[in-house]
Amino acid sequence: MYERFFGLTAAPFQLNPDPSFYFQSAGHHSAHQYLRFGAFQGEGFIVVTGEIGAGKTTLLRTLLAELDPTKVVAAQIVSTQLQADELLSAVALAFGVPCDGMSKAKLLVTLEAYLASLATTNRRALLIIDEAQNLGPAAIEELRMLSNFQFGNKALLQSFLVGQPELREVLRLPQMEQLRQRIIASTHIGPMEADETRRYIEHRLHHVGWSGRPSFSDDAYAAVHARTDGVPRRINTLCSRLLLSAFLDGCDDVDAARVHRVAREIQLELTGSDRPRDPPSDALRPQQTTQPATPLGNIALDDADPGSGGRAAAMADNVVPLHRAGASTSGPIVCVAASQPALVAAAALLHAFGNREDLPPARLLVLAAPHVHADTGLLEADVDALDLRRFVQPLQSRGRPAAQQLPDLGPAIADHVATVRASALVVADDTDIGVLCAVAARQAGIPVVRIHAGLRNGDRREARESNRILIDQTSTLLCASERGAVAALQSEGVPESWIELTGNPLVDALRRALPAAPHPEATLAPWLAAGSDVLTQPSGYGLVLVTQAIEDDRADFLAALHGMLLRIATTLPLVWPAPQAVAAALSARRPSGQPDGATIVHTAPLPCLELIGLLRGAACVFTDAGWIQDLATALGIPCLTLAGRTERQASLVEGTNRLVEPDIHAIFRALANVLHGEGHPSRLPALWDGHAADRIALQVSNWLLAHRDGTFRAYLDDARTPA
Repeated sequence: MYERFFGLTAAPFQLNPDPSFYFQSAGHHSAHQYLRFGAFQGEGFIVVTGEIGAGKTTLLRTLLAELDPTKVVAAQIVSTQLQADELLSAVALAFGVPCDGMSKAKLLVTLEAYLASLATTNRRALLIIDEAQNLGPAAIEELRMLSNFQFGNKALLQSFLVGQPELREVLRLPQMEQLRQRIIASTHIGPMEADETRRYIEHRLHHVGWSGRPSFSDDAYAAVHARTDGVPRRINTLCSRLLLSAFLDGCDDVDAARVHRVAREIQLELTGSDRPRDPPSDALRPQQTTQPATPLGNIALDDADPGSGGRAAAMADNVVPLHRAGASTSGPIVCVAASQPALVAAAALLHAFGNREDLPPARLLVLAAPHVHADTGLLEADVDALDLRRFVQPLQSRGRPAAQQLPDLGPAIADHVATVRASALVVADDTDIGVLCAVAARQAGIPVVRIHAGLRNGDRREARESNRILIDQTSTLLCASERGAVAALQSEGVPESWIELTGNPLVDALRRALPAAPHPEATLAPWLAAGSDVLTQPSGYGLVLVTQAIEDDRADFLAALHGMLLRIATTLPLVWPAPQAVAAALSARRPSGQPDGATIVHTAPLPCLELIGLLRGAACVFTDAGWIQDLATALGIPCLTLAGRTERQASLVEGTNRLVEPDIHAIFRALANVLHGEGHPSRLPALWDGHAADRIALQVSNWLLAHRDGTFRAYLDDARTPA
């Protein structure tokens, strides 16, 4: 992040343990010698303890790098509350010994045979238990029993127990007497003294080519020691932020005042307190609206409050009952796509629907009102790229002229679903067009299947949040992509029988599209100048996908964001797909005083396959679009969402997504964490397994079958019954 600015070859204070940065403080030197002595002895137990962040793992990796693998076979276990029987299996697996379904007696025999086989080839086994303070007395006793294994007069197994100070308390228990007799060395890694803290900082800086920039004053070193108590991990965290702070201020000096200021910021963040700061400028303040940008008939948003209980009363008088006389549901299932993310989700659904013989044919209706939500040409390109052309159905409206503006779309859609005798309308949008489609279908007596139901960011003043609520209220089968969405719908009074947790069809579409996604080099070739090194930078490139702000025409916000991204682009090249008019306006409004050397490659809006290819290769993505947050989580790409809230809670809680206020310091801090490998662990949310569309197809099949059997009619009757 700041490495190029200070002339460093790498990040000096990364948190990930790296033996190449190993520093011999007095405590670490003593512990290292104990470990080397123990490894030479080849028997008994070595115990090493230290506080959290003291550098125990780095020390272990340093030792392992010194051992001769032809003489020592080392295995490591990170203990996480393992029980005694679980520990034996963990030991076997760590050494690569199969143990599935074995009884304890057979497992012990198998382990002993394996260890003896090592001894016959003049090798010995070393077992390292990290976080050993989590082991109970019974598990530690199992380790002692393993130490009884011998081949002739040689021990077959030696164990290192490494953990926090609580480990020493466990070993002092009366029942640990026999194990204590087998401990041949024990040491504790304490904090570093002030002079060691200074040498530690300079050691790590010199390791990455430090030439004195930035310089640390004497009182800065003292302040770092005072703020961190000489604990290496705390020093790394503080010093990394110090270098970032100096870089942001364009400063080559670090003094005590900066140390104390940054340390207070970190402490406030860790404790969850709000850090006092100036309010955002008008250019960066989110623009709120109280209603959708385009009037939607006579449906009043103020009356459509889910908190009033049950289905919104405001909808009741506008909806024709599904089972009214004349309503026909024998035709195709119509999927509506009014935006690129909806089209990508529809791709997964259409293929899943087509694989079921018990469903009517599936059709795709592509709607994009000019200058509103999507570029028609781009959607057409995506239709071909996603192999959807055979599903596309033109808008049929009983002789009406083709709808070109939002007010014309409602009647045209109602005519279309009635003309094709649609069995159901599938909506995955949160656009104004999505609302029109859902309302028009229900007024025509056609059931609505809602994809991505229940997503909420909590701000009902936002147009998209209002749209999401209205579409959900108008739908009768609600397919949720994440557990939080199910809870949100239930809190709004939606019956559980209407809701299905199906997973995220965007993940299905992503997996299908990845093999066809072009390499970033091919995508960017038309936009890169000769000799450009955007794709060869060690730190990679960042991808900017700010779509909602562009659609909402938030020119001041975009200009302010562009100024911040120019600062970022001096250290991380950026790729920003945006309409040509937006890119030209941003270039014309380039803020004064911005640093030279910023690399931002502006491209036109990209088809989805090229977008996926760029996203797959990015070091991180900056976005305000919910579907990009989901795709980033599915790909494991760090995602910085430039907003104070998001409706995609699963990507935030479980995935790679992080909310970052559009503030230069906040963005740089978050980006530094990403590039230096200090991000949080992430995992795929439940049912994001590539089979969401199949689950949705199954639910639609069951749903339509229930409707044909007459049991479905109670749904709308329930909707009219107050909670």
